[in-house]
Amino acid sequence: MSKLFNHNLIDVQIRFTFFIVLISVFVGLFRFVPYKGADPDILRIDVNKAGFDQLISVPYIGIKNAEKIIKIRKEKGGITDLKQLKNLRYYKRFKYFLKVE
Repeated sequence: MSKLFNHNLIDVQIRFTFFIVLISVFVGLFRFVPYKGADPDILRIDVNKAGFDQLISVPYIGIKNAEKIIKIRKEKGGITDLKQLKNLRYYKRFKYFLKVE
């Protein structure tokens, strides 16, 4: 049985594999920079400045909600607080994508 396996060759292969894995881990540690995240306020859309196309691009705001937001904005001369949109469908979902400036 010992003639089937060359123990020296197996030993060299194990050491080589270990070395390659060690180098890969070492290089990988310096390759990736931790993601600090984007400022969430940058990603939000201002309700008073957004047009119809921008509003419908927001998740959970469809055509009807976009029309209602524009209607509320015109009636009240602008939105001062997001809670003014509380009666709209999916408000609890889309409020995180909007801001008032």
